[in-house]
Order: sequence, then structure tokens, then C-alpha cells
Amino acid sequence: MIFFKRFCMNRVFVSYLAVAFSVLSFASSSPAMFIPSPLEENGASHRETDLQTIQKFLEMKLVQHKLSQLGLTKEEIQARLHQLDDDQIHQIASQIHALEPGGNSTAVWVIVIVLVGLIIFLILELTGVIDVLKW
Repeated sequence: MIFFKRFCMNRVFVSYLAVAFSVLSFASSSPAMFIPSPLEENGASHRETDLQTIQKFLEMKLVQHKLSQLGLTKEEIQARLHQLDDDQIHQIASQIHALEPGGNSTAVWVIVIVLVGLIIFLILELTGVIDVLKW
């Protein structure tokens, strides 16, 4: 009777932990940052800093290679860039900041899933629900 009671409590506990880890693994992060003011201290707009951000991005070899594959020259890119208004330039610069430098996060998700699976396995093993390691 005690074994059955202990077994049921372990099953409930492990089920709770499995559900909790599953729910917590889907929580998304929301980055927090200061809201930029439309004017700098000297009264100039952020256009120059945004243009510098875009220029740094355009100077990357991978970006230059992709743009050259699309048939765009540096002069055409600069001409198109100077046709944009302040809001459009700021939007592009903000999107550049939001890019992930390492590409997509598939590897991170795989690592998280493996770690969660390992934790669940260890909990099941330590509570005696499964006996794979034969301690």
C-alpha cells in the first residue's frame, strides 16, 4: 500500500514537472530598451547615426556579396539610401539591430530540448519511475 501511494505521488510529481518544463520552454523573451527621443541633445535627428549603422551593415562582405548577386552596385545602393526619409532609415537601422548575428536559433532550440529531456530523464530516474542506470 505504501509503495502504491509513493508510486502515485511520484507519478503526479513527475507529470507536474514535465508539464511545467514544457510550458516554461515556450515562454518567449521580450527585449526591453529605452525609447529613443526624436531629437538628440544638439537638435539633430538620428539620421546620421542610423546611416552609420546601415553603412556598417552594408560593408559586411556577406551583405555585399548578396547585393552584388542581386545586380546592385554600391552607387545604386547609396542613391536608393539617400532617397529614403528619416522614418524609413530609422526603421531599417532598427531592423538591423534586431537581426541575430548567428543566424537562426535552431541550434539553441535543439540544445534546450535536449537539456529539458535530460532533466526529465534524471528526475524520472531519481524518483524510481524508470530504472535505466541500475544504480
